[in-house]
Amino acid sequence: MAIYHLHVKNISRGEGRSILAAAAYRAGETLPNEIEERMSVFGGRRDVVANEIRLPQGAPSWMADRAELWNAVEAAEIRKDARLAKELEFSLPRELPRSAWLGVAHAMADAYTAKGFVADLAIHDDGAQHNPHVHLLLTTRVITEKGFGPKIRSADGRAFVIEARSLWARVANAALGKAGIAVAIDERSYAKRQLERKPGEHRGPDREERQARRARLQQRRPQMIPRDNDDNLPVPDPDGSPIHPRELAKAESRMLDDMHGNAPPGAISREGDIAAARAVIDRQNTREMSEDQAAAYRLASEDMLDWLGEKTLSQDVADLDTLERWENHLDWLEPEQRLPAAPGDDGISREPDRGRS
Repeated sequence: MAIYHLHVKNISRGEGRSILAAAAYRAGETLPNEIEERMSVFGGRRDVVANEIRLPQGAPSWMADRAELWNAVEAAEIRKDARLAKELEFSLPRELPRSAWLGVAHAMADAYTAKGFVADLAIHDDGAQHNPHVHLLLTTRVITEKGFGPKIRSADGRAFVIEARSLWARVANAALGKAGIAVAIDERSYAKRQLERKPGEHRGPDREERQARRARLQQRRPQMIPRDNDDNLPVPDPDGSPIHPRELAKAESRMLDDMHGNAPPGAISREGDIAAARAVIDRQNTREMSEDQAAAYRLASEDMLDWLGEKTLSQDVADLDTLERWENHLDWLEPEQRLPAAPGDDGISREPDRGRS
């Protein structure tokens, strides 16, 4: 049995909403929010089947760019309670074949572009065709060659909602009939149709049901080979053979112990340690490794440098200037020999913070 659902919403600044965040979420993209000077990050969503912007006749071409469009909308609205967009959210009947989804979404969007709206559509589905639905974001101002004009007041009243509900019933039923499916949806309530049926109730999210659905989806997807932790990835030893990072660190520690076997207990040679550190870094910089291997090699090299910093210095290098340089190893390495900076949470590379102990 095909079920009818269409809901009209306002995306309003007065409710603390951002149209950039709303558009990014629905399209499954990352969009720059110029007013708030941040990124709305929703890229990589797997449930976004398709997204597209449909323009009315005479609209400037830059409005086809999602970031430019909605940043221009934010800039055009100066009121603190401004309505930034109208949204139509409607469910696709499960009986409707997947190949017909984009066609009905286009039909709905084009009905509004013919009235002067820009329509930003997105089709969502969880992969099991459990709840396929469409989000349709509509601009709220008249479109001119230069941008936005006055508000489209026809979108404010109750008539807009009634017309949208009726339009979706016509579009969906035409698509169902074209597909040869003998079902139909009706926007009217049971009471208006004089049917003695109990209206459906919105149950809301069911945690156990969602978990069971995810488990079924996981069984349908190709099994992925589990990936080791980065710390367990093999790295090349000095001869080019794969070796575990911890084994590499132990081997380098033994190398240093052998190098300073004749030194007094607790004393080490600065020249020998610098040479050993540079040897590790040179091997890292000259070998061709994957990104994950390079990250693991970097961790092993940094562990070795930390090991050096824990040793007691000999008296001939104990002056203040040398001590400061020993406490921050990267300061006395040449720039081209320093370890690559690890990216932070924001993706910006920076030198490790060695600090002072």
